[in-house]
Amino acid sequence: MRPRSGNASAARGRARPWGTLALAAASLPLLWTCAAWQPGEDWTGPHPYSTFQKFLARARAGDAESQNAVAYMLYHGEGVPRDVARAREWFERAAQSGSERARRNLASLAAGPDPDIPRRPAAGRDVGRDEQLYLAFCSGCHGVNGVAAYENSPSFAFGERLEKGDAQLLRSLSEGSQEMPGWGDKLTHLELREVLAFVRTLHARYDNGVRTPLRAPPSVYYLFGPMEQRSPEARPALR
Repeated sequence: MRPRSGNASAARGRARPWGTLALAAASLPLLWTCAAWQPGEDWTGPHPYSTFQKFLARARAGDAESQNAVAYMLYHGEGVPRDVARAREWFERAAQSGSERARRNLASLAAGPDPDIPRRPAAGRDVGRDEQLYLAFCSGCHGVNGVAAYENSPSFAFGERLEKGDAQLLRSLSEGSQEMPGWGDKLTHLELREVLAFVRTLHARYDNGVRTPLRAPPSVYYLFGPMEQRSPEARPALR
């Protein structure tokens, strides 16, 4: 899939207007559907195969950093309906389990009333090309803010896969890895490096604490879902 028009080889090595990218991508069918909550959907609870449920299982088993991640998702409504009261409970459990991040988050929350933190749409602020590329090509699986859309996709906000070196991650971006398609025939090497640099900022933003504003979803982006499909009988229908 190439979310742009014109000759691909000629397009490499020069700047491309992002309005063209958006219009071209809008005309493409979306392959697969992420098995997780999407903005605007009416959810009664998190999907059983979501990132939230993956970390919730680890949190219930006593993992302190997973407890903080669950609290973070609940506080911001990432992959689960927002619930500040439950978020505070999980932050407290994480702090008791030894999470320094959770202790910092609790201190931040104690400093003032809970704000209704606004999402920051790309249209309302300066967005670099690295972020534009990530939002267009990666956010459909890995999440706008690095909290993945489904369980088998790494959540970069929580540091998943980021222990790997740049060379290995660039190879995965270019050639694909397991369920992830390769983008080497769609993005230049420089663009792939810019995407990777942006990916590494997502964990730092998570580390900055729960008060850091999150990004709003872009208007157009690739949306993939689990390639490792369960049987129709085993997977409940999305609501």
